[in-house]
Order: sequence, then structure tokens, then C-alpha cells
Amino acid sequence: MRSHCLAFAGAIVLIVTLLREPLGWPVVAFFSAAGVVCLLLVPTPVRWVGSAFLGIAWALSSAQFLTADRLTLPPGQERADYCLEGRVVGIPVSRDRSLRFDFAPEHPCGSDYQDAGERPDSLPDRVRLRWYGPRPELGAGERWRLNARLRPPAGFLNPHGFDYRRWLWSQRIGATGYVRQPEQAERLGPPEGGDALRQAIAERMAAALGSSPQLGLVQGLGVAVRDEIADGQWEALSATGTAHLLAISGLHIGLVAGAAGLAAAFLWRRIPPLVARFPARIAGAATGAGAATLYAVLAGFTLPTQRALVMVLVFTGALILRQTLHPFSSLLVAAAAVLIVDPWAPLGAGFWLSFGAVAVILSATVGRGRLRGPLAWLRIQFQVGIGLMPATALWFGHLPWLSPLANLIAVPWVSVGVVPLVLAGVGLAGLFPGLADLLWRLADVSLAGLMALLALLTDGLGAIRVPAPDGPLLLLSALGALLLVAPPGVPGRLVALPLLALPLLGPATEAPRERVVVFDTGSGVTALLTDGEKAVVYGGGPGGGLDAVEVAVAPYVEHHGLQLKAWIAAAPEGRFSGALDAGEQRWPQARFLGPGETRSWQGSVGDWHLRARCTGQQCRAEVSGTRLPIDLAPELPYSPGRVGIGGDGCASDTGCSAAVRIPGTEVLRSDEHGAITLFEKDSRLDWETELQRRGRIYHQPP
Repeated sequence: MRSHCLAFAGAIVLIVTLLREPLGWPVVAFFSAAGVVCLLLVPTPVRWVGSAFLGIAWALSSAQFLTADRLTLPPGQERADYCLEGRVVGIPVSRDRSLRFDFAPEHPCGSDYQDAGERPDSLPDRVRLRWYGPRPELGAGERWRLNARLRPPAGFLNPHGFDYRRWLWSQRIGATGYVRQPEQAERLGPPEGGDALRQAIAERMAAALGSSPQLGLVQGLGVAVRDEIADGQWEALSATGTAHLLAISGLHIGLVAGAAGLAAAFLWRRIPPLVARFPARIAGAATGAGAATLYAVLAGFTLPTQRALVMVLVFTGALILRQTLHPFSSLLVAAAAVLIVDPWAPLGAGFWLSFGAVAVILSATVGRGRLRGPLAWLRIQFQVGIGLMPATALWFGHLPWLSPLANLIAVPWVSVGVVPLVLAGVGLAGLFPGLADLLWRLADVSLAGLMALLALLTDGLGAIRVPAPDGPLLLLSALGALLLVAPPGVPGRLVALPLLALPLLGPATEAPRERVVVFDTGSGVTALLTDGEKAVVYGGGPGGGLDAVEVAVAPYVEHHGLQLKAWIAAAPEGRFSGALDAGEQRWPQARFLGPGETRSWQGSVGDWHLRARCTGQQCRAEVSGTRLPIDLAPELPYSPGRVGIGGDGCASDTGCSAAVRIPGTEVLRSDEHGAITLFEKDSRLDWETELQRRGRIYHQPP
């Protein structure tokens, strides 16, 4: 069983990680048939190949369905209005003077609705919308009819930056947009389903706790609503490696299943006729599985709850069937089951951290006898922190070296003094609301003490920030982690620590010599010139509620360890000036200059020379010493024999992108190709786009 589950899961992970475009239904049919043939006809020792083929077929079929369900706009229209009828999915969140919510369209509106807009033949399964203006009483699970301006999924594609397109794909969001004519929107039905219940409980918690700083933590533990958790709290949890405790996870699913199972078994044994029909342990296991399922629904069925619930169900099934199942077998079955439900789960950090933590715990406990006492517990927490170190460095850019100590304190604190109070309050909210409020207030007090302690650890010691490791460096570091948590006697343990320490040495590769990176920010030109050590930025602007610092410049500079020498603003106001304040705060040592007075500035980046000229209206720059001179301007310049870099379409409301005009080449736009990198190769000026370098199926234009 283990080999089949491992082959099936590994094949899915490989496909969803590397797939660049859908391969078509004939390819899906081929791998499906090959998998069935292998499972039926090949010798037993290699039948796992059939499971791998079936995993490939499952991932490819999912890609086919998702690409078919993505929104198709009318030809020639980048954005269009649609009248939709559907249901609010999840819990709406108030952000930036707007309401953000997910909407599941059921069908286009009928012709009786005013300004019905376009009527597409097919609709995506889910769209993400914003409602601007006065906040409506929009509830989870309600049916609405509304007008929305939609566009295909879009996001910034920059080196080392957050991949928003990948996140949209993993969440099955087929379009984004905002509500048009909100005064015409109409509620069609009352709230229904688990999301409505979650929102009702979250609102009850808010009424009980008021403006308590721990409100978001209580809501997160109870019903997986984490929008009220402050940035400082997330920082403390992340730096101490305890974030998994303050969001519904396997620990809490296990507590619910264990408590319900023990209580049911205790009562079952007191009723002889029931014991005569079914053993108490089977009744307890079934009750625990049912309670865990209900709690997983309340938690929004997130990935950690899926994994924990599947493991509980696997254990329950083995117990009922009186089968002995190895712990690692149950983990692999859970991984395969999660990937059947969601083949694209490996695109998120939660998949790797969730299964990785359980795998490390099993490695530290299985076959080593019964572990007792705080030293054994500390050893397990230390090994979990060590084992997850490469994944943490990759996804979050820091090493929570305080994790063993913090978890030694926080795990029993949360398990005994917080989770039972929160869950008891959730269970009693409908029958005894006053008692539920009291329990939540007690949990609030307990969490206040824990967060104060974690904040003290964070302020005093903190976490070690490291650049995200690349390729071979990540693999070697992961090998070191595996060797360190492996059972005694495994060869190679002496090199475990040196391999594990590789992320502390810096990035795997430095930026090559002279190059220009034209970033994708959604708001005009932001270009960075670097020689692998120093950097100069030209332009800058806000992007999608963020700014060029957060979505582009900072991730690149920090990953390559560059020293920012200067930042030249392109224009005095508007789209191009949104990032300057953030840049000056982050890099106070850099020289910042922009329009306002006539002046010049020049400097060198390796063998390239940069000269900027500013007037009262704008700054332009010229790069010489290259195979082709480069002109940078707020609007895309046209200079024969030169490379032009600037904004394209920024004078209109249809879109504002960075663009590069290379002689003899079509104009490259960042909103189509992602970030564009120019560099010298073989005595000529060459270029590559981020879409070429790491584009996957979720990056392709719809």
C-alpha cells in the first residue's frame, strides 16, 4: 500500500509543480489506460508504476477541467460587465474601505435584471469580488444577484516575489473584479451551510470579547476565521514557530476526536446491551471520527484539517476492520486522499509543512519505545523544528530557532488552557450562550498570557532571517534535515549539520553581472539595474493595493543581498510615486531623487554607466556602456538604435504596464510576460521574461 500511495502522490506533485500547459484529453486517456493495465497485468513488485500513471492522469484531468472553467471574456474586451446569480462562499472580509468576498456564480441573470451586461456561456466556479462604498449586510452562504466587472485571473510575476496567480489558481478562483451598481444588487436567499454557521459563531465571539486583541486568535481556533489576527501577533507566532497552534490544525482535530471518542466509549461501557452488540472502542472511534468531521466543517475544511481528518478516518477504518496499519502508511494514505480532493494542494506551504511535521514526528517516535517526560517532548519539538527548517526558509525567509523552546511551553498551554475552552464554547453557543461567552473570555485571558510570553521571546531573541534557498542548496539542506532526524545508525549523520546550515550562508546564486530587471507591478515602470552587488532603481509605483517595494524590489534585493545605491523617481505624483516612502524607510542609506527641480545624477553599476536628468515634471535616465544604449522614461520611449523602457498605457484607464522596446523585437509588456530581464550574452544584449523562466499552467494568459 505504501509504495502505491507514494507513487500516486509523487506523480501528482511532479505534474502540478512542472506543468506548463494542458496536454489534452487524449493524453489523460493514455495515462489512465496505462495505469489500469499496469495494475492488472504487470508483476506485483512494480505495480506501483500503475499508481504513478493514475496520479499523472488525475493531475492532468484536473488541469483540463480548470482551464476549461476559467472565465472567457468576449473577443477584444479586456474587462467586461456580467450580471451574476450565485452564493457567497466563505466569510466576507472588510479591507481598505471595501468588502472582499468570494462568489460562486450559479448562472447568469435573467433578462429582467437591469443592465444585465454580457451573458457568457460558461462561468468560473468561483470569483473574488470587492464591494466598494457603504458596506452591505453581506452574509456567508447567502444567494445574491449582482452586476460585476470581471477580468481573468491576474497577478504580479516577479523574481522571488509572491506569486499571486498561483495562489488564485490553488483557490479555484477563475476571475477577479468588483461589484458595479451596488445599489441594484439584490439578496435572493437567506444564509445556508457551514460558512453561515461559522460566521454566526465568529460574530458571537466578537460580541463576547469586544475589542480584545486576542479576538482573532479565538475566532481562528474556533471557526478558522483569522482576519482579525494582528500583524504583530503573526510575527510573534512565525518567529517562534507556533503559528500551527493558533490556527485549526491536526492537533485540534485530534483533541476533538480523542475527547469525543473517550467520552462515547466511557458511556458505551455503562450500557451492557450496547457492549454486547459492538465493542466500546469501536463505538468510541466512530464517535470521535464523526466529531472530527463536524469540527473540520466548522474549520472551513482547510488543508491541515483535511490531512488530520483523513488520518482519523483511516485509523477508525483500520480499527473497525481490525487491521493493523503502520503509522507511515496512514500518513501516505492521508496524502493520497488529500491530493485526490485537491491535486493542487502542493502549490501552498501548508501541504509541505503539515505533512512534513507529521513525518518528522513519526520519524522521532516510531520504533523508539515509549517516550516520557519533558526531555522526550523537547526532543520531538526540536526535531520538528530542525526537520522543517529548509521548508520554512524557502516559504517564509527565516529560521524559527526558538521553536523547540516555544512549543515546549505553548503546546500544553494551548492544548489544556485554550482549545478546550474555545471548543466547549462553540458547542454550547446554541444552548447556553452566556456560558459560551464566559468560556471564550477565559480562553481570551489564557491567550493574553501566552502571547505576552511569545512577544517577549520574539523581542529578545527573534528569528534568523535568511534568503530563500535555490535548487541544489535547498535539496542539500533538506538532506541534512532528513539525516538529522533519522533513526540512529543511519550513515552520513556527521554531515547533517553542515548540510542543514547551508541556508545561513546566503543565496545559492548571486545575480549575474550587469543586468536590468523591469518588474511587473501593474502601475507603470519600475526597473532595477544591478551588477550583482549594488543596485539602482528607476520608477516605482503602487500595485494592486501594494507598492513596488513589496511586490518587486524588496524580494529581489533581499534575495540577492544587494546594496541599494539610489532610487530615481520617474514622475512627481500619481502612479509612479507610491513606493518612495516605503523605499526611504527600508533603505535610508540610499540616495532618493525625483522631479521638482532641474538636476542631474550619475553613477556606475559594474561596467555600465547610468545618468539621470530631472526636471520639474519628470526624470529620465540613460544607461551607456552596453551593447545597445538604454533609455528609461515614465512613458515608453522610441529611440532608433536604442532599447526603450517605460510605462505603456498609463495615460488611459485601460491598464498601465511596464514595457520594453528592443530593436528588431516586438514590444514586451510586463502584464503579459511578467518581469523582463535584460543582460549581455555572447557580445550582444539578450533578454528573458519571467513567464519563459518559470511560467506554469496558472501563469498562461487565458
